[in-house]
Amino acid sequence: MPDKLSAAIGWSDSAEGGLAGKEAAGHALKRLAFVKPKLALVFASSWLNQSAIVHGVRSVIGTTPLAGASTAGEIVPRGPVTQSCVVLLIASEGLICRVGCGEGADRAPREAGQQAAYTAMRDFGGGPRAGFLLFGDGLVSGYTDVVRGAQEVLGTSSLLVGCRAGDDLRFIETYQYCQNRVVSRAAVGALLGGSITIGVGMEHGFAPISTPRRITKAHANMIDELDGQPAVSVYEEYLGPDLARRIGQELTPQGLAYPLGIQPEPDQQWLLRNVIAFGEHGSLACNEEVSEEGSVQLMIGNRELALEASRKAALEAIRPLNQIACVLVFNSAMRRRILGSQYAALEIERIRETVGVSVPLAGCYTYGEQGPIGVVGHERVAVQTASVLIVALGT
Repeated sequence: MPDKLSAAIGWSDSAEGGLAGKEAAGHALKRLAFVKPKLALVFASSWLNQSAIVHGVRSVIGTTPLAGASTAGEIVPRGPVTQSCVVLLIASEGLICRVGCGEGADRAPREAGQQAAYTAMRDFGGGPRAGFLLFGDGLVSGYTDVVRGAQEVLGTSSLLVGCRAGDDLRFIETYQYCQNRVVSRAAVGALLGGSITIGVGMEHGFAPISTPRRITKAHANMIDELDGQPAVSVYEEYLGPDLARRIGQELTPQGLAYPLGIQPEPDQQWLLRNVIAFGEHGSLACNEEVSEEGSVQLMIGNRELALEASRKAALEAIRPLNQIACVLVFNSAMRRRILGSQYAALEIERIRETVGVSVPLAGCYTYGEQGPIGVVGHERVAVQTASVLIVALGT
């Protein structure tokens, strides 16, 4: 019989970072019934003093491994919150947890991913590995290379999931937490193994509304041409040139509601990309890497599609578990803006109903999510946007 996995959540809305971290960790430790935790995951508002948060949490949990990130909003069992600190403590006699950090993701993203995975693996030992939770800077470009670097160390068959840190939609600087440190432009990973099973579900709920257009010229995060025409034409044809121009100049509600869907092959899942700027000669700058393959369609989302996507992701996450210890929810900040406060709260309620209302649930709103897509293995890890990623931990 595998050891039972225990988890507990605490949170605080204190405006003083040190007190918020101390209170959140204290509440979680008390709910853990004084079992010694093996890992602390911390999610906190960027408005709080970041070093003080980590110091406050550390004053309660001692030498327990710690990882986490700043957010664009936090998630607790009662729903979405802001300007708070959330701490999840995980414990089991047979659980193995190690954390690692790689810096300089803005200069060398691949090396940062490699270093985060390598330092976590270095002291892990020879036990079975269950998965790697990766928390990266939400503002660095080339984030797909961070994921690739981590996979090169872990192996492509290893489970890799996580999110990109936020800064409450200020888009200035995000923060990652590793042990006693607060860093930026970095990748922090927590490697889990031993007596734990991890289930993952990732969905977005957007559907195509335009005809497919073939990517005929692209590089890095730029789409230059679709079917030999300037890429901006996909927006101009459907929304008109005036609205397309507005989307290119600012983060409009229409731009959030109409991301691009990239489908490498007809039977593969959509990769979503938000257009962050219109480039010269009608090119489109996306929030993440694109490749010169597959087709592009304009996508549309609504509240009901988003809610159904959350339910599907939750069902997929809990499917491989016999006993659910806790659930992590990494939810796109863009989804929260599309849903609005009332439906964002309803989304968390629907997730709780699906996984069980007594199951500890915590998470945050992010600037991007990463996890496996497809039904076979973990080789294809997608860096998504506007998605909800649910990670269930148990046995």
